[in-house]
Amino acid sequence: MASFHACPKELTDLILEQVSTCDLAALSLTSKKLYTAAIPLLYSQISFNINRNNPRPLIHLCRSIFKNPELAIYIKSVRLRDGEPETQKLFQCRNDHQRWTPKASPPHPTDEDGLPEYVSFIAGSGLSYADLWIEKLRAGDLNACVALLLSKLPNLTTFRVGYAVVLADLTGIRYDFKPPETAGENQFLGKMFQSAAFDTSNHGISRFQRLQDVFYPTILDNNPGRNPEFSNPRDVMALLNLPSLRSLSGWCLNPSSFPFTWPAGPPNLSHLTSLSMSFIHVDFLAQILERTSNLKNLSWEWKYITDVDPLNTNTIDLDRFVEALKPCQDTLEDLTIDCINTVAWYDFDYRYVELRGSLHGLDRFANIKRFKTPFTLLLPEWDDDPKDSTRMEDSMPPNVEIVTLTDVNRVPDYPYDIDGEITKLRAWITETAATRTPKLVEICLDLSSGSDWVWFEKCGDFEQVFEGSRLRHRIIEEDKEPWKDV
Repeated sequence: MASFHACPKELTDLILEQVSTCDLAALSLTSKKLYTAAIPLLYSQISFNINRNNPRPLIHLCRSIFKNPELAIYIKSVRLRDGEPETQKLFQCRNDHQRWTPKASPPHPTDEDGLPEYVSFIAGSGLSYADLWIEKLRAGDLNACVALLLSKLPNLTTFRVGYAVVLADLTGIRYDFKPPETAGENQFLGKMFQSAAFDTSNHGISRFQRLQDVFYPTILDNNPGRNPEFSNPRDVMALLNLPSLRSLSGWCLNPSSFPFTWPAGPPNLSHLTSLSMSFIHVDFLAQILERTSNLKNLSWEWKYITDVDPLNTNTIDLDRFVEALKPCQDTLEDLTIDCINTVAWYDFDYRYVELRGSLHGLDRFANIKRFKTPFTLLLPEWDDDPKDSTRMEDSMPPNVEIVTLTDVNRVPDYPYDIDGEITKLRAWITETAATRTPKLVEICLDLSSGSDWVWFEKCGDFEQVFEGSRLRHRIIEEDKEPWKDV
């Protein structure tokens, strides 16, 4: 053991990084030197399976940090996955969340848990929401505990959470639709990031200067929840204002009008390389993209939910979307586009999606290598009869290497059934792929839950399209445990 202690720190760190967390914790108790070497590794990545009825792991971690502030500098990653089956289901069934997720009854923090120190810290911040934060913390509110933890982490680089954190407020009348509120009482995380980015007072919470990766799940269908975290567009603007942010995945409501005004002036997003946003209007997306210069990965999910946001309509303009992409035309390598039409609770007048324009403008995006989109957006003549002249490949980037086709979002005016889509796919592969998309190497079919391709046993027809072709192909089934990717 003496020889191990004599090794350079770089070598001991490299060795200890290969040890499991449990073994590393046990090893740290054997000597002071090993304890000193192990502590930074033990605290560098915080990963919990969150249960809304038991915030104690977070509270105990906060107690350790408040007693030993030096521990906070070691924490670089916080990942809070959903640990309850009820919240895990929301990744696969994004509706009727009040039926899936019962109201939480967490234990209240005590003086032994460090509550007096927490209250003193929050009260001393001078933040406008400090009193409410303290009230919720006393009640064991999950988001209040998460916010308390994050507020002390100056070196945080990764923050990823599931639905238990985003949907902290699940109270309300069952089967009653209420649009989300952007100033909801439980939105401590969004408020805290706004304070970090826009409030120049000496409030004492982290400024998140090193935060690079942020993930939170997309908006729920039908009933988005009363006060979902990060639903305020200023929350997303605050995240984008952070100087080191490289990757952001989430959603928010739209500003009241376009163009909107950046709270602290237009940010420099040259560091942003990956963006995945759901629900936001294409004009909101455009104002973000015009600030980028190195974006490589973009995913935009246009989602229509009635009566939630006045700027969220049932019309998707593909020409406007392609125009919005122009600032990243020379850098974009991975593009995903989706459109989802949902229906609010008790809205029996299902308002179908209307399509304008096409994706033909993507032929100018020569650097895109990976492209994912529904059949319905590649064949855009929804209000007409099928046309022999309509080609899927006309909506493809010219140098694409991997194309993933999805089967979601059937609409009444869409003129192609599965057989029609297969015909268009076969024509592309056999007639024009070699010249129109010469670098193409693989086509994937990404099947959603309850897919018509499975129901009507059409997967074999997809396989037959590639007989005699040099192209690889595969069928991707829906992830059975998507909450683990948080």
